[in-house]
Amino acid sequence: MPSTLRSLAILAALALIPSLAQAGWVIEWSTAAAGPKGQAMAAQKATQSIAKNQVRMDQPEVVTITDYDKDRLVMMNPTKDYFWSGSSSDYLREMTTARDAAIRERIGHLTGKKKDKDAAASVPTPSTVDPSKLPPVSITATGVTEKIAGYAAEKYEVRVDGDLFEEMWIAPVDLSSDLNYDRYLAQQLKNSAVMQGKSADAYNAIYRDPEYRRVTEKALVVKSVTHHVAGTFERTATSVQQRDIPPSTFTVPDSYRKVRLSDLMEPPPTPAPGDASPSGAMPKN
Repeated sequence: MPSTLRSLAILAALALIPSLAQAGWVIEWSTAAAGPKGQAMAAQKATQSIAKNQVRMDQPEVVTITDYDKDRLVMMNPTKDYFWSGSSSDYLREMTTARDAAIRERIGHLTGKKKDKDAAASVPTPSTVDPSKLPPVSITATGVTEKIAGYAAEKYEVRVDGDLFEEMWIAPVDLSSDLNYDRYLAQQLKNSAVMQGKSADAYNAIYRDPEYRRVTEKALVVKSVTHHVAGTFERTATSVQQRDIPPSTFTVPDSYRKVRLSDLMEPPPTPAPGDASPSGAMPKN
């Protein structure tokens, strides 16, 4: 075979070999919050990587990795090289337990009463959401467009029980080949089921609204401003790019040590029960 034809054949064969990297998306975010009186809080930046139904969010103090196919959540403390992993149910149970314990502790300080040991040992369960009792939701296109992260985004207003709850700017960015919308939405519903307060009803109602699904299923909310009793929270995309993402993006470094979720952000760490790995590294699947 002539050398030229041989080279072309080799190139053609190489083109059929799957790349080690996987196509996906990388989104840069800027977040800002304000208190109930408008007092601004420090802005933060975050980087989100999306590929093969996995999402990684890098923030200054914590890195989260969600595998929607395996229902697996990983949280890492990049400054201490600690990590926690478990199912979404494990995460919600531990977070709810910690929250309820903190509330009981606060009440005990205020009343001077010691916390009930039985109550402290109890495991809270998510409340059952009755869709028929949720407040009405209306989602309206304002006709206003704004260029955000290079995309023409249309502004929508989300009202819950007649009050403005969220403003969101929708861009024509279809992530459906990299992120299963049904599994993503199911996770948001699961998270909102354990929320408390007025915002909990709002999120439970919004995620069940057919119009919300219609406008977000094959689009990207590149900017949102949420209004709640504690103030406002704003998140804006500063860059949205399609990019090859290495599989290692969604793995825990071998040097990281596994700890309890409650110890992830605070020393001293406590090894997870049954963790037989010397380094605490996440088992390779």
